[in-house]
Amino acid sequence: MLLADKPCAWERPGGIPVQKLYQSTTLLALTLVLTFASSAAAQWPEYSQIGKKNYVEFGIRALVRPGDDLDLPIFNDATSGVPLLSVDDVTTGGSAAGVELSYHFENRHGGDFEFRTIVGSFDSERQITDGNIATPFFPGQILDTVDYQYESRIFSLEVNRKRSIAQGLTLFGGPRFFQLNEEASFSTFQQAGVPGATATTDTTTVQSIDAINNLIGLQVGLRRDRRLTPDFRSAVFIRTGGYFNPTRLVLDNSTSQFGVTGNAITDLSKSTGSFLVELGGKVYWDLSSNCSLFAGYEATWIDGIALAPPQFLNAATTGEVETSNTLFFHSITAGFRVDW
Repeated sequence: MLLADKPCAWERPGGIPVQKLYQSTTLLALTLVLTFASSAAAQWPEYSQIGKKNYVEFGIRALVRPGDDLDLPIFNDATSGVPLLSVDDVTTGGSAAGVELSYHFENRHGGDFEFRTIVGSFDSERQITDGNIATPFFPGQILDTVDYQYESRIFSLEVNRKRSIAQGLTLFGGPRFFQLNEEASFSTFQQAGVPGATATTDTTTVQSIDAINNLIGLQVGLRRDRRLTPDFRSAVFIRTGGYFNPTRLVLDNSTSQFGVTGNAITDLSKSTGSFLVELGGKVYWDLSSNCSLFAGYEATWIDGIALAPPQFLNAATTGEVETSNTLFFHSITAGFRVDW
C-alpha cells in the first residue's frame, strides 16, 4: 500500500528518530564504501559463489501501488457530503510497469562491482460527471464536472562494491541516486447564470502540482545465493540507505472565464533526509551454463518524501512543501541473465 501524508517518525510523538537513523545509516554505508576502497588490493578469503562471474540481467516489472492510508476527501457531493474523490483515489496507480538492468563485472584488480538501474511509472485518471460537486479548493462554488490525472515516475541508478563474506553470502554497498517525480492535476467545469441575463457563463479551472524528489546517498546490503537443484537456484537480498533529498514543488493554477485566462505559478523547495529500504528475492532457472531465466518479488519502502496529491491542500494552506510522506510499492519481476 502507499502511505501518503503520513508524518515521519521524528514528527510523531514517541516515534523512532528517523533523522538519526538516516545519519547513522549514511555513516555506516560511507564507512563500508571506504573500507572496500582501501582494501581493494587486499587478499580476502575466497568462497565459491553461485554464478560468480561477469553477467548482465534484464528484467521487466509489474508494479503494484494500491493507494494510501489517508482517506482525505478533496471532492464531495455538495448536498450529502459523500466523498466523490479522495487522496487515496488520486494516488492509486491505474497502470504501472518498469524495467531493470543490472551489470556485474570484475575489474582488473579483482574487485567485484555492480551497476544497476531501474525505470518505472504509475498512471491513473478519473472523471466525475455527477454535478453538484463541492471542494475545499473553491469554497462556496458548485462544480459540474471534474477530471484528474496522476503520473508518477521513478528512476534509480546505483553502483555497488561487492565482497564475498561466506559461502553464497555477499556484502555490497555504494552510492545511489533515486528520483521520484510526481504530477497530479485536475480540471473543473462550472456553468452558472449571469445576474440580470438569461445567458450562462462557463468557468474552467486547471490546477496541477509537480513534486520532484532527488534522493542522493549511500546504501548497504546483503545477498544470499543458494543452489536448490542442478537447474534451479535462488537469491534473497536486502538493501537500505540514508539520503539527502532536495525536493521541489511547482503549483500551476489557471482559470478561464468570459474568454479570459489567468495563470499563477508558485515554485517551492525544501531539503530533508530520506530513508529507503528494499527487500526481495529471485528464483533462477539455468537453461545452460551461460543463460538463465528468473522470476522474483521486490518491495520498496521510502520515508521522508514529497508526494503530489497531498500537496493540493497542504501547499494551499501552509505555503510549504510537505516532505513527511511515506511511499510503499512492490513488484513482480521476470527476465533473463547472461553470464560469461
